[in-house]
Amino acid sequence: MLANGAKVGLWQPVGGGRHAFDLAARSSEPGELVKALCGVVVSTDELQRIADELAWIQEATCMDCWRELANRPR
Repeated sequence: MLANGAKVGLWQPVGGGRHAFDLAARSSEPGELVKALCGVVVSTDELQRIADELAWIQEATCMDCWRELANRPR
């Protein structure tokens, strides 16, 4: 989150891990393909579903996404 409270991305357990996406990915049309910050491509159908608690626990955080967000200007 930026100092002004704006979100810089969203996390979702999809594509074999917890990946980060730009907020614009959430508003993409159903069936479109969107790219995580690390480059993993998933369908918006998968991104827009509500993940259950178990998926958040079982899927590992994508460290490439983590580094990408950490290196963004604040």
